[in-house]
Amino acid sequence: MNIQTSYSAFLGKTHLITDSLLNVTLAIQQQAVTDQTILIFNDQTGQQIDIDTTGSITDIQQRYAEPEAVKKVGRPKLGVISREITLQQKHWDWLDQQSSSASAIIRKLIDAELNNPTSESHKMMAKQAVDRFMSAMLGDLPNYEEATRALYQGNKAVFLDLISSYPKDLKKYLVLKTKDIF
Repeated sequence: MNIQTSYSAFLGKTHLITDSLLNVTLAIQQQAVTDQTILIFNDQTGQQIDIDTTGSITDIQQRYAEPEAVKKVGRPKLGVISREITLQQKHWDWLDQQSSSASAIIRKLIDAELNNPTSESHKMMAKQAVDRFMSAMLGDLPNYEEATRALYQGNKAVFLDLISSYPKDLKKYLVLKTKDIF
């Protein structure tokens, strides 16, 4: 995916920051909150993550700085995994007619799908991410289950009505994260 991964931190029901993991970590360290739990979510997957805010700013930068892309011809050391795929002959014939390798073409097709906010697979991944966030942050609030059903059914009006009484920051985050889903 070409989209930069972002993270959001919440102190209770209050949104603190949405930014890169490094900037979120630095902001939380500067906040120095010890009496309440701060929850951090990957905005693209909805998964909750843990961070280590100990040490100096340099320590945190070394721990959470984005790795720079390696500009080399061939296989970059970015976690390329070799696996077998099975295609019909017509698919191989089409791939053979392309100007790039089969792997490069398949990666481009997958990236195009992942970066297309209107694709069905993108919408399903976004729904799953919102569902993970809702489960962690809203599971004890009224209408949680009904809102989750409306999310998966694609019923925007019902979803927005069900979350209307939720705390301001959580509701705002949900509206933002569901804008391409409905």
